[in-house]
Amino acid sequence: MKIKTTHICPIVCSLFLLNICLFNSITADTNSLNECFTDYSKLQYVNDSMLIEEFSWSVLRYQGDISNPQGNFGTIKMTKPTPGSIVIPINMMCPETCQAAVTVYHNNKMDTIRALDEYDIENMIFRITFMLYSEWARSKSLPCYEPTSFANEMSSLGEICLRANLVGHCYSQSLFNTAVLRLCGFSAEEVFTLTMPLHAVTIFQVNDQWYIFDSTSAEFARRGLLDSLIFDSMDPPLEDIIIWLENDKYFINFGAGSPTYKPYLEQPFSNMEPDLLTTIIENITPIFNNSQLGYPHWNLSNFITFAVPCPEILNISLPYIVDDASGATIEEKTQSLLNMNKEFMKNQTGGVIPNQYDRSFYGAGDLTVDYPQVYANAAKYATITSWFASKLDKHSPLLDCLLTSFWIRLNVNNKSIMPSNHVVQSDLLYLRHAGSSIDKAVLSYGTLRNMKKNAELWSSEDLYVLITDDNEGYLAININDNWRYLNFGRGKLITNDIPGNVEIAFNEVEYLNYWENL
Repeated sequence: MKIKTTHICPIVCSLFLLNICLFNSITADTNSLNECFTDYSKLQYVNDSMLIEEFSWSVLRYQGDISNPQGNFGTIKMTKPTPGSIVIPINMMCPETCQAAVTVYHNNKMDTIRALDEYDIENMIFRITFMLYSEWARSKSLPCYEPTSFANEMSSLGEICLRANLVGHCYSQSLFNTAVLRLCGFSAEEVFTLTMPLHAVTIFQVNDQWYIFDSTSAEFARRGLLDSLIFDSMDPPLEDIIIWLENDKYFINFGAGSPTYKPYLEQPFSNMEPDLLTTIIENITPIFNNSQLGYPHWNLSNFITFAVPCPEILNISLPYIVDDASGATIEEKTQSLLNMNKEFMKNQTGGVIPNQYDRSFYGAGDLTVDYPQVYANAAKYATITSWFASKLDKHSPLLDCLLTSFWIRLNVNNKSIMPSNHVVQSDLLYLRHAGSSIDKAVLSYGTLRNMKKNAELWSSEDLYVLITDDNEGYLAININDNWRYLNFGRGKLITNDIPGNVEIAFNEVEYLNYWENL
């Protein structure tokens, strides 16, 4: 296979990483750096409300702080330490990723790379965001943010894309490819997602040589304009800067110098042994035009002196690969690999500070977590959800409820786009125009929380998401001290009848394993 020495960027890649460029380019003064850094190792989440707020950013998974003027609840923060640090583990629990790994796996690593190259050329397409097909979509005020997508979401968007099966921006694609290669037997020391200004790629090592894998060029390859998505060098599209490296085990952050946008990422982080880090960096910087390390332009030895392990990263990688999976068919091996990964990750959760595995379950929308309240809390922040709420608000409780139920029925088809026992991030329902009744119940919660009930916003005390034993979702609403229920299936939009066999009920504060008209 011919390895390309030049890189064709499909477009100046991805507004999603534009926030990364909002940094002060400074030269590190190592004599004063100790006074600049916060000791995040002492950070503790001492109560449920802090944990609920923290896990909410994992659900939203935006790349930087987003101030949403249409919403009523302030800034959406970036999940710690980065969206990618939780999406790689999420991908390892996704059937799409596990199946891709089983499909492309070969005993020889370069053969695996060649197979992944062919797989991505056939299946990947680069997209920053999907527009909404409505009059409001043409409004310049419509938010168009898109979170970092994991494999299931990329596949779901692929279902409505005519040209590819997996849809996502460069960061999402590189995280998918990193996860696939890890599942194919590449060690945590041999493959990373590398982020730079305006772009992200997967880098991997075979036979002591480092290469770049960039699937955002897949459409060019399908058209015959490229032979391969594998490159042996790349000129970064904006600046010759490497910002961070990450996979399921390691997080190396070279510092961004942005106290306003990403104060957490000012801290230089590394949980890698110094000699190994030195070897890797000395080998990869030349293939990125001898890029500098972060905006402080670190000297590597100074970086190693000041870098500390990120407290949100557990220095334990997933041990299972395709060879460990049981079964005679691709489907059986896929499910076996997925189950082993999920069980292993569950066993790594529950520490004092939430790590990448804790956060990954919330990022994936898993309803078996300790705090499902997170999904209601995230819905009230969701950018497109709150924007539509501001347009729909009628300042009448009954009209708010009727219009919300009708609007969601009209715009979101009844189709599950996630595995059972999972809930979709609310904005994705509008991007995908599909979701289960549980997804719709959470979406309606976020919508009503951004509307006024009489003179004040709807209170969390007056709204509960209900989930029945047959996986149907409803929203319980308190109007004039009478509980009613928004229905997202057929029949009345709003009913007085209590749904039968409610297994769990939650709002952004409280979680119940029963339901009564409180």
